[in-house]
Amino acid sequence: MLRYTLAIALLLGLISATADHWAVIVAGSNGYWNYRHQADACHAYQIMKKNGIPESNIILMAYDDVANDPENPFPGKIFNKPNGKDVYAGCNIDYKGDSVNPTNFLSILKGDAAGVKGGNGKVLKSTANSKVFVSFFDHGAPGLIAFPNEYLYANDLNTAFNYMHDNKKYDELVFYLEACESGSMFDGILKNNINIYAITAANPDESSWGTYCYPDDAINGVHINSCLGDLFAVNWMEDSEAENVHSESLAAQFTKIQKETDKSHVMKYGQETFTNEPIGNFQGNFNDAAVKPKVEGFFDRLVLKAKKAAISASDSERHMSAVHSRDSKLHHLYSTLQTKGGHKISIDLSTELNSRMRTDHVFEDLVPSQFRPNGDQIIRPRNFDCLKQAVAQYEKSCGKFSDYDLKYVRQLVNLCETLPNSSEVPVLMKRIQDSCEH
Repeated sequence: MLRYTLAIALLLGLISATADHWAVIVAGSNGYWNYRHQADACHAYQIMKKNGIPESNIILMAYDDVANDPENPFPGKIFNKPNGKDVYAGCNIDYKGDSVNPTNFLSILKGDAAGVKGGNGKVLKSTANSKVFVSFFDHGAPGLIAFPNEYLYANDLNTAFNYMHDNKKYDELVFYLEACESGSMFDGILKNNINIYAITAANPDESSWGTYCYPDDAINGVHINSCLGDLFAVNWMEDSEAENVHSESLAAQFTKIQKETDKSHVMKYGQETFTNEPIGNFQGNFNDAAVKPKVEGFFDRLVLKAKKAAISASDSERHMSAVHSRDSKLHHLYSTLQTKGGHKISIDLSTELNSRMRTDHVFEDLVPSQFRPNGDQIIRPRNFDCLKQAVAQYEKSCGKFSDYDLKYVRQLVNLCETLPNSSEVPVLMKRIQDSCEH
């Protein structure tokens, strides 16, 4: 009897020690010109679900305005590649509309159900044995990533990571971040000893890129008139679908997508001691101690070969139709003008160009050329109190940052980081206000 009891206890101990798997997926934008972010997010959702993560353990945030946007030629459907599958079908969104915000995102990560407002209330219920995968798709700028109406700053994200580590909310956490200047969210900030590994679409100083843009945005000959995906995001997801998730390690996937994402510099940060684990341990519900050798049967090899051939065939499309993320709205308007024409689109295009020129003028006034060595002095954001105030002041005086305008956040970072002391912050805020009203 004692032997039987010990055996049961040992078995229960082994079960309790087995990792459970969680995924948090975020599309942080809205607007039809940002179609690609919700397409990326739903595609990621489908991959996690296909690889065995229960839907109860996948948390998805997306504004959910694209599938049924009047401009969408396929109402109720979203595609992440030309002539691809509808990734919106079965994509169950937990947080929609204004509930897609930084406060809810951080509360989800920390498992703080009381801290979320709106949505269905799902948060991570992970433990010290959990493997957590986070993927985020949107715009960014030095020191921040964008949500539809607010921004998440690097210091707040990394504070949440430290909380998760201290409170044993995961065993290992992997973060794939698609955004401009995405490296700035981790560079010199993310600790390398808390079992978090992050890779980013770009280094701290450059844009990321959209892909499958016009004229390669067609589904059965019909143009979507918006980029279908992001280059970094599409590269890692199509690779995950083509490879055996038991046989490809995190490190191997990084090397591959770093090479394929040749419009920007894919970067890695944090702790790399577990990057020899297979991607299926994070993008799926597997617990492989190490990468398994590729021992597929004949049929399996044929399927993988076909998948790789399809991806290889789309490589040229991804690269030839890539668009700078800051220009996604301009490209959307231009492609719509080309395919549909119309007086309204012409006016919208002129309005976008005029808005850009106004923003250029504001920052030319705010930051004279003699204070902009080599055009843009590269300084890492560290004075986040000042940066948050500067962004808020700009949006109060000039209006919300557009996707294009976000490139000028670097100038605000430079101004904040070169202030002699905190007493000069109000002076800077007044300068921002005056430049907007000039």
